[in-house]
Amino acid sequence: MTEEEQIRIFAKNLNYYIANSGKAQKEVAESIGFSPTTFNTWCTGKILPKTGKIQAIADYFGILKSDLLEDKDIYNKSEEFFKVIAKLADDPVFQRIAIGYYNLDAKRQRIFSDFFEAFIARHKKKEAYASFFVTLVKVALIYFI
Repeated sequence: MTEEEQIRIFAKNLNYYIANSGKAQKEVAESIGFSPTTFNTWCTGKILPKTGKIQAIADYFGILKSDLLEDKDIYNKSEEFFKVIAKLADDPVFQRIAIGYYNLDAKRQRIFSDFFEAFIARHKKKEAYASFFVTLVKVALIYFI
């Protein structure tokens, strides 16, 4: 892969995660501690940041560095979502979790979502066990319901 291709892929992926965060590019840059001007050069595909800075961006979004550096089909998340839901539809634990989440008030849904996102970010970094996740979710639902 050429350097130009790597820069293009990084910029495309970075812009995707910025858009999905619901935040402005400048807000993301400042939250991570980068100059908005420098950050913009990464977003526009002018240069590729150094590895440590890529890791800081990945940590901010709760993703892996490879999610920023590799040409993945990140735009097909809806299709992936529906495939996962179809597989989980018959799982009684998942059903209880989904119904429990749906029945929470907005504040508790946000708390649960924050908990889940933090867990997933940690899972990606440390490769935690899925059964541990299920246990934590059960504990969280008991607490919130």
